[in-house]
This record gives sequence, structure tokens and C-alpha cells, in this order.
Amino acid sequence: MASLKRILLATDLEPKSDRALERAVQLAHRFDAELTALHVVDGKGGRYGCLPLHHVEGELQRHILSASGGAGIRAQAVAVRGDAVEHRVAGYAGLWRPDLLVVGLHQRDRVADLFLASTVERIAIADGTPMLIVRDKPLQPYLRALVPVDFSERSRSSVESARMLMAEGCIHLLHVADLPEASALDKAQVEHDFRSVLGPQGEGPPGGVEVETILLTGSPGQRIVGLVRQGRYDLVAMGSARRSGVSRALLGSTASEVIDVLPCDVLIGGVGMGMGSGWSPAPAPTLCP
Repeated sequence: MASLKRILLATDLEPKSDRALERAVQLAHRFDAELTALHVVDGKGGRYGCLPLHHVEGELQRHILSASGGAGIRAQAVAVRGDAVEHRVAGYAGLWRPDLLVVGLHQRDRVADLFLASTVERIAIADGTPMLIVRDKPLQPYLRALVPVDFSERSRSSVESARMLMAEGCIHLLHVADLPEASALDKAQVEHDFRSVLGPQGEGPPGGVEVETILLTGSPGQRIVGLVRQGRYDLVAMGSARRSGVSRALLGSTASEVIDVLPCDVLIGGVGMGMGSGWSPAPAPTLCP
């Protein structure tokens, strides 16, 4: 079974940043992973601009220890100065090589700084680092995930990534065909493609995760957002590809819009998590109406 060994948390230490921190601590505790909390001090001043970096690192440590389970994990705090936050985060990720980058999305006026798809691509795609964007307070492990798939290799990585973050629950695989009518689809082929995304037979994680499939037609971006709002998902896992950005086959030019409006946590990417063996597909899936 694949495992997270290094988790990098990028935090702005603003209100509600505790959500991403608590999720990162929760994952670090579950996987016995090492957690590094990184804060980029705004070179133009900002809330911590006048403080020595070691004081900021002390504040980061305090936040970690105050989180549930924070005292029982291996963690370090790092503060650096810089104006381009995304470049600093991407640079540190490139040096430290984490298995997962965790960030928070909570301030509308700060979204353009770090969390729009173009910046997400620069951080998560340049070196293949998967990124978990946290919106909700992590009251429990992920139990209900939606994974949009286009049946490429990156789709399989998305499924594996979502399953790794879930000890139990249900994953819905969604394929949106850009066709006017479902009758134009070769449903037998689509069902075969769903099975191929699930990978070879093998032993699944303890307790197992159920997998169901959904086939829709229309605009991928609109369908994804609409389904998430109706289905009460706590995680959406979307594939990405090196040098081609957030999966264009799934979202096209609406990638940043979709990420921005999804009401739940979002996992982008799967390549680089060290996965690929030990995962079990669900029984042969049936197409949901």
C-alpha cells in the first residue's frame, strides 16, 4: 500500500488557515509522515513582515501544537521572505520533494495570489507534486469523493490518490462526454474504460472503498460543479499532466473557474505520490442512470 512520507503545508497564518493545517496534521498522523509548515513572509510588509524569521517559525510551531494530534507528529516550521508566494512555495517543494502539498483556500481576495489554476499548475505540475486544496474544516477523514476521469493514465492516478486518502467510504467516477445525447455513446466501451481506470486486480486497503460510476453528457465544468453541489462530496480529485496543466481534457479553459467555485476540498494530481501497486478495483462497475 502506498503511503505519504512527506507533507508540505503552505500557510498564510490568516484566519481559517487552521483548516488546511488540521487536515495536514490529520494526514501526517495517519501515515506517520513528516510535516513541514511553510510560511512566506511578504517582502512588502504584511502581518509578519517586521518579525525575525525565527519568531514566525515559532508561531508556526505553536499553530501545529495547538491542532488536534499536532504534538504527536514529526513536524518542522520554515519561514522565508519573498514577494512571489507561488514561486517560493514551488521552489521549496522542488527542493524538499514532498509527496503532497497542502494549501488552504479561504480568502476570495487572495485567490489570485496562490490558488488559481495557472499558479496551481506552476506549483503542482512543474515537479509532479500533488496538491490538496482545503476548504472545509476536517471534522473527519474523507468519506465521499468525486473523481472526474477522461480515461487517460492521469485518471488512474487520480483514482489511486483519492483511495489513498480514504480509509472507507465511496468514490464516484465521473465521465462527462461532450455530446448532445447519451444515446450517441458506446456504453459498452465506456464501461470497459471505467474498469481500465481502476487498474489490475489486487488487494485493496483495509475496510475497502466502494467505487461507483457516473456517465453524463454536456459541459464537463458545469457537470462537475453541479454534481458536487448536489452530491455532498467532501473531496474532488482531478488529474493533471506535466507541462500541460490541470487536465484540459476534463475542464478545458474552465479549470480555474471550477477550482474556485467547488464547495469542497480538491486534490490535483497524483503523479509523484509513489503509488502504482497494491490497489484493488471495485467489482465490475455499472453505469449509473
